[in-house]
Amino acid sequence: MKRIKYLFIIVIYFSALSCAPAKNSTQTGIPKIIKLKLGDTADFGSKSIRFIRVTEDSRCPLDVTCIWAGEAKVIIVLYKDDVIIEEKELVFGSKNINPDNMQTLIIFNEKTVFAHNIGPYPASEKPIDAKQYYLEFMIK
Repeated sequence: MKRIKYLFIIVIYFSALSCAPAKNSTQTGIPKIIKLKLGDTADFGSKSIRFIRVTEDSRCPLDVTCIWAGEAKVIIVLYKDDVIIEEKELVFGSKNINPDNMQTLIIFNEKTVFAHNIGPYPASEKPIDAKQYYLEFMIK
C-alpha cells in the first residue's frame, strides 16, 4: 500500500510538471490597464496621449433594451517630445474598439499601448457628467 501511495505521488508530480507552461524569454510581462480622465495626459517615455473630449455617446444604457448597442466617440491627441504628431478620433462600441478588439496607439520601449475601453457605462436614470469620463489603455 505504501508503494502505491509513493507511485501515485510521483505520477502526480510529473504530470504537473508536464502541464506547466514553458517560460518565454520574449514575454513582456502582465498586461497593465491604466485609466486616463477627460482632460488629462498619460506619458509613455517620449510619447504621450491627451484625452481631449467626448464627441458622442450613444451607447445603450445598462437598464434599457435597445435595437442598436450604440457607440462612443472621443478625440485624443498623440504627442512625441511634447509636439503634436496626430489628433485622432477613437470609436468605442461592439463593432469598434472594445476589450476584445483593441486598437494600437503607441509603441515605446518594446511595449504597446492599446485603446481598450471607455467608462463609465451609461444608465438611463443618471446622465454622465463630462468630468466622469475616462479612457482605459492596455499596456503590454
